[in-house]
Parts: sequence; C-alpha cells; structure tokens
Amino acid sequence: MNATLSVQDLWSQILALPAADRHWLQDKLNVYENEGSREAPCQYTVEQLERRLSQSMQSYRQGYYCTSDELRKRHAVCE
Repeated sequence: MNATLSVQDLWSQILALPAADRHWLQDKLNVYENEGSREAPCQYTVEQLERRLSQSMQSYRQGYYCTSDELRKRHAVCE
C-alpha cells in the first residue's frame, strides 16, 4: 500500500494528536535535531591542526608569548 501525504496533511495529522503524543513527538524531533548538530564540520584536517600545534609549541619555547595581563592591556575586555 502506497500512501502519500502533503506537508499540509501531515501537519493536520500532527495537530490532531493528543497533547501527550505531540510532546513525545517534539522530544523525538529535538533529539534527532541535536544529534545532527553534534558533528560540526571542521575547517582544518588533523594534520593541519597537528602542524599548527607544533609550530605554536616551538614559538612558545623560543619565548614568543605574552601574559594574560599583557593581552588585556592590548585588547579591551568586552562586558
């Protein structure tokens, strides 16, 4: 049996559900939505991140860093 529903028909069916069933459906849809947002795309590859971390550590060892106080003097703190 093939059944086709338009979006409007589906919405009408959802509105016809008892409140408890609508809340259940909302919870399920929220879980589904949250699962999809967990895997945010990364703009760097693992190799690029490792290279950047290595460069940062080397720069730190060579003394190219500043303290938190020095950063605060250079950049205003947003409130």
